[in-house]
Amino acid sequence: MDPTGDTASLKRKREQKDEALQAQKKHRRKSKPQENGVSQEPIGTPRNAAPRQTDGDTELLDASSQPTTILSRERLAAWKVSKPMGGRMLDIDPVFSMDERHLIIPYNTSIQVYSTEDSLLVRRIALPVANADDTTDLVSMHIVSAVLSKSNPDYIWVACSDGRIWHLDWTSGAGAETPFTVDAKKVLDVAVDELEIGGKTEDVLFVLKRLTSSSAQVVVYNRKALEAKAGKLVHTYDESPQALRSVVGGRLIVAAAKESLHVGLLKTKKAASLDDLTYRFHSFDVPDIVTCLDIRATTRTTKKGGLEIQSVDVALGCARGAIYVYHDLLSKLLGEGSGAPKGGLIQPRKYHWHRRAVHSVKWSQDGNYLISGGYETALVLWQIDTGRQDFLPHLSATIENIVVSPRGSSYAVHLDDNSTMILSTAEMKPTMYVSGIQSLVLGDRPSKESLVRRVWRSVDEIATPLVATVNPQSPSQMFLCVGNGQQASLGCGSSSTPLLQVFDISTFHGVTKHAIARTNPTDANITSEGVPIVEPTATKLAFSRDGKWLASVDEWQPPTRDTDAFLTGSKTPAEVSRDRREIYLKFWEVGAEDQPFQLVTRINDAHHTSHTEPIFDLASDPTSSRFATIGNDGMVRFWTPRFRKRDGLAATGPDGQPLRSWSCSRVISLPIHEQQDEAAEALKNAPRSGAITFSEDGSILFAAFGPPSGALVVAIDTETGAFRDVVSGMFKGEVRAMKSLSSSLIMLSEDLVVYDIVSDELLFSYSLKETSQAAKRLTQLAVNYESRSIALVAPVPSRNQDKMKRGVRSELVVFNIDEDEPQLVKAFPQLITSVCAAPSSSGFIVTDSAAQIWSVTEGAEQAPLLRPLADLGVDDNVVNAEVSEEPEDEEGSDEEMQDVDMDVDMEDGDDTHAVVVAPQRLAEIFNAAPAFAMPPIEDIFYQVAGLFSTKPVNALI
Repeated sequence: MDPTGDTASLKRKREQKDEALQAQKKHRRKSKPQENGVSQEPIGTPRNAAPRQTDGDTELLDASSQPTTILSRERLAAWKVSKPMGGRMLDIDPVFSMDERHLIIPYNTSIQVYSTEDSLLVRRIALPVANADDTTDLVSMHIVSAVLSKSNPDYIWVACSDGRIWHLDWTSGAGAETPFTVDAKKVLDVAVDELEIGGKTEDVLFVLKRLTSSSAQVVVYNRKALEAKAGKLVHTYDESPQALRSVVGGRLIVAAAKESLHVGLLKTKKAASLDDLTYRFHSFDVPDIVTCLDIRATTRTTKKGGLEIQSVDVALGCARGAIYVYHDLLSKLLGEGSGAPKGGLIQPRKYHWHRRAVHSVKWSQDGNYLISGGYETALVLWQIDTGRQDFLPHLSATIENIVVSPRGSSYAVHLDDNSTMILSTAEMKPTMYVSGIQSLVLGDRPSKESLVRRVWRSVDEIATPLVATVNPQSPSQMFLCVGNGQQASLGCGSSSTPLLQVFDISTFHGVTKHAIARTNPTDANITSEGVPIVEPTATKLAFSRDGKWLASVDEWQPPTRDTDAFLTGSKTPAEVSRDRREIYLKFWEVGAEDQPFQLVTRINDAHHTSHTEPIFDLASDPTSSRFATIGNDGMVRFWTPRFRKRDGLAATGPDGQPLRSWSCSRVISLPIHEQQDEAAEALKNAPRSGAITFSEDGSILFAAFGPPSGALVVAIDTETGAFRDVVSGMFKGEVRAMKSLSSSLIMLSEDLVVYDIVSDELLFSYSLKETSQAAKRLTQLAVNYESRSIALVAPVPSRNQDKMKRGVRSELVVFNIDEDEPQLVKAFPQLITSVCAAPSSSGFIVTDSAAQIWSVTEGAEQAPLLRPLADLGVDDNVVNAEVSEEPEDEEGSDEEMQDVDMDVDMEDGDDTHAVVVAPQRLAEIFNAAPAFAMPPIEDIFYQVAGLFSTKPVNALI
């Protein structure tokens, strides 16, 4: 917030003092347009104020009066933003601990440690990957590698693309504040192995650095070299770099270029220093573009006790679906001789089943099998000798990474719907499952599918907000409209969201997914021309008051390339595509958590004229099971349930419960413009927008509808359908959102306007700063009825913001309906895609473009998010250590046992009395807040213990 009271995205509107009273009255239907008191330009002198920074938020200190300054400070301090939870799992192999009790998963903003026994989050290590003050950093910086330390398995090496390398103790979280830095234009990959240098065995890092778009170099570092920022260059090649691997204590390294492999053999037997390490490299061409690789080396012990490489087998996954296996590669390379820098093409053995790029390939522990995965959502097990295939089909999304556990007893499989599971090799059944928010996230680096030129382009922006809501009867469960993973969501230039994910923010696990629109999860999902089939997109979502009904709206229209057969007359492909658009309004019955939603009614063309019209908004009655919609046809329709009848009798289901269906109970036509003149006639052909909201008591439905800057706000009696009032001049530009809070209407367009409908008074208004149309679409509004607060999120204006790509930031501003000054102004390093009011709580839940969830709470209210076990003071390492700890003296003497019994008897004497705890006292503790807003478990324990604990009677005397 600057000295004028403006924020990064908002500009305060101020009226001159002599016109303030006139500007409060707004323009109703009986008034003239020129009497509209809404100021379009800020006028008047700004207040004399100075900004002050507190905890990353900016508060406005009014110099005019000291009490106002204190109140402003207290108001801003009353709201707080939690640490983010979740994130997007990166396309990097997860890491098993050596005892296989933990799985370490790299995220886009953190490293998270999970227990493999119960899938609980043990520790979240936040990494300052990007600087929030620099937009370019957000685009270029990302984690590229995470490898377990060879010398100390309690540590993990994590590399960032800008050259920072963290040495993290994943058992405690230490090391995130002090990264090493290497000089590199861009780091592409890092491999870690253990080498003996100067008589000391230590970790050695092989860093693949990019020089240009088609050249790279391999540089070796140990800890001393990292501190000195000076490594040893061992290889440079002029081909597009892809990946880097090392095996057998760094004796063999393999650098994959786009269509070639570079294999380096360690020549130095004993190295006194890092500079003594030298490698002899051989290179050869491969048949296709490399997307992934895995190396299996067999060794034997020499007579002197050292290790010697006996054979090396390399498996390559390629961009066109083939897997190439090079058996005993080392002998073939050495047979070519060392004189030629390039050994030509070495013939591999080919395995081909995948239709598109192989995303991951791994050797089994015994070397008899290959495990691969890709876009087909099937885990493929290849028998090397026979080429026979076994499948684990119908996984939930594209397979991104596969890791074989150290003992070979399980596989860790990372899917691109932001989930990871562990499968037992014996039964191929999941023993652990971790799932995050599956919303659309723009990746840090190109997908493996993009290595081959396609006839379609992938999505490179977030064009629409994330459709999300919270069940009022289960406040800890968020419902989000998502796609079949990132690959399925990004096809053909537009995102599709046909699935509804149920996500529990208190445990931070995905509960289930439901298909609420037409899907193609297991089919080829591609046309004969090679273009992905576009799935529908869910655009609206709302729960009924009791949480038993869910209404959804989904849209689909054929791409213009598929409309040639329907072109008649002078129609254009765009018009034909619009005419064949499908828009469905669906009503679902919400059952128990373990039961899927049941589709009760589907309404085709809920709003239509000569063709299907889009539905602008969907609202739920806060007092009954009733919904309302508004469409481009200028109609408001009320939808209510009724009992289904069969042959004149009430129809019942298998459980004997009466069946219901939904139908339109009332249709109300809205005025397009208050004036009936030539200008109004011209506006009828202009694009329209609209929004609706119920009053808190459900007696009035407010509907905003009309052309840009000409929308009318109509107050409709929900019982009779009569117009109670009509107000104009409230919207500048398109209608973005409208909410009702007490007697006030909160309206969002290019302005944020808070207007008291009863007193006909403008309470306050802000103007959004000039920005692009794409940024305006991501501006959102939410209202919390418990705290009477308003949350507005908007992208921070910047240059070249025509598309919401990576690097765009957002700002959150929280207002109270009774005060015109912001209570919280918070800048987020990522784009906010969704903001929801938390039911039965005073705060908000924010989701960003990095698939992270933030909690915005008021006062001392606890954040509704899961906390890692380490933050709660509970670590499974400590628990297991206590369990396994054996007593020092297993046999106690009888006299000692008698003494203990005497002590117990003395404590149970007349000095104490039994405690009787009324159930109301326990209810006060456990029903104080919803489950997600409860205080920490430690505080609850002490509160309950305080009820049942008692003091001796003599202590009270």
